[in-house]
Amino acid sequence: MKNATQISPVRYATVANYSPRGKSRESVHSRNSCYRFKNGNAETLEGFAKYLTGQFEKSALFRDFFGEDVVLVPVPGSSLLVAGGLWPARLIADEIVKAGLADIVIPYLERANAIRKSSGSSQGNRPTVEEQYNSLTVKKLEVISPKRITIIDDVLTKGRTSFACALRLSEAFPDTRIRVFAPIRTQGLTNDITQFIEPATGDITFDGYGDVDRHP
Repeated sequence: MKNATQISPVRYATVANYSPRGKSRESVHSRNSCYRFKNGNAETLEGFAKYLTGQFEKSALFRDFFGEDVVLVPVPGSSLLVAGGLWPARLIADEIVKAGLADIVIPYLERANAIRKSSGSSQGNRPTVEEQYNSLTVKKLEVISPKRITIIDDVLTKGRTSFACALRLSEAFPDTRIRVFAPIRTQGLTNDITQFIEPATGDITFDGYGDVDRHP
């Protein structure tokens, strides 16, 4: 991961907050919404794309992440992709393109080998940035590099997976500007959230010792 420091920080954007354990009404609602995204619920995805389109038209917040020259690259799941298998990030990316917010979805990234799920691992046993990086490969499907890439994930937690994806893509496309977008960001350090919808941008920063920090 010799280029990790060079690409840091990676800019990200999200729309909503997610509480893994909170008991407030907003926290419970955030978990229900998160599950629908992860399960590829069509109504949820369509409604989200419609909301995102409205935000893009009236606010400059997401202008750096979408546009006619943007290629969306979905984050692969932790397992090897099988025909007909659920791929939430791909479904989200497809809806965003369908809404006219980006040019095309190209699955440049794939897993060379399966990796344990972050959501099913304890906090100290989640895959590291290096493990994520080593499990990923890039398929260069065209000669001309994209001008802009936005990596699409379903839920952004600390940012290890997204950063590893950005690092792999930056090696394949060194002149391409790379960003990260996910509908939901995890707020695991607070017991409850007070607001579900809260569009925000921030940075995923390599700490120089093999891990990353997400702010906010």
